[in-house]
Formats: sequence, structure tokens, C-alpha cells
Amino acid sequence: MDTLFIDAKSVTPHSLRIYEELIDIELPLNATETVFPKKPNTLSYAFEKDGLSLGYYKILSAKVSVTEGFILFKLHKQ
Repeated sequence: MDTLFIDAKSVTPHSLRIYEELIDIELPLNATETVFPKKPNTLSYAFEKDGLSLGYYKILSAKVSVTEGFILFKLHKQ
């Protein structure tokens, strides 16, 4: 799986789908607080892949994945 950076943290998701302004990313349950910590001043997270900035994304939803032990996040570009 491809590695990307979310707020300068290296992340290797279980699955990743990037659409025009949407990202679906599946992460292990135990990594979600590290990858998407609660922020006091903003709800957006910076995404970077292959050295290119993808922009800032906000979490639209998070649900338990069909794959046990994972959460599927849907994010929208800000």
C-alpha cells in the first residue's frame, strides 16, 4: 500500500481511495488517535502523497470497517 503523510506523519493505510475532492482511507483502530488527533483550532488535516500536497481535508464520517479492527474515514477537501 502507498505511504502518505497526514499532518507530516507517515501513514500506510489498509486501503486508500482518492477521488476529485474526497478521500476514503481505512486505518487500524489503534492508529486513529495518532493520525487524526483532536485539534483545538482547526478540523482540517494536511495530506501529502509522493511529495505533492493534496491539500487540506476535513473528516466527514468515520465508521467501523467490514475488515475487523479497522475504521473507514471519509474526508472532503477544504
